[in-house]
Amino acid sequence: MRLIAPALLGLFCMAAQASDTPPTATEPAPTAPVADAPARLIFSRDNNAPNACDVELYVNQQVMAKLGPGEQTSLDLPNGELSVAVAMSPDGYCGGRGPDVAQSVILRPGETRQFAVMVEPEQVFLAPLID
Repeated sequence: MRLIAPALLGLFCMAAQASDTPPTATEPAPTAPVADAPARLIFSRDNNAPNACDVELYVNQQVMAKLGPGEQTSLDLPNGELSVAVAMSPDGYCGGRGPDVAQSVILRPGETRQFAVMVEPEQVFLAPLID
């Protein structure tokens, strides 16, 4: 009699498990990004700058965009190591002289990063934004 109760319990559990229906819709596992997928850098500038001068964004010592107060841009770039910098535009009365310091950024395929363009009376720099 002692062996019959555990055996019946085991059969009951196996029958209950067998009656479970498998899920009808499953989501595929996310795929790894393609090795040559571009990365994206997003640059934004707030409206609270001490002046209305435009700033220039540099990637690998090349001007890629100009931003005025409150503007934003996104750049699709190759993955790998890049140099990014920002400087006041030389146009108009602002008279910028190009970037002082560049930052090194290593981007993975498909990665997106955001930077805030910080404009202060004596300097312009990039600050990484964290999600």
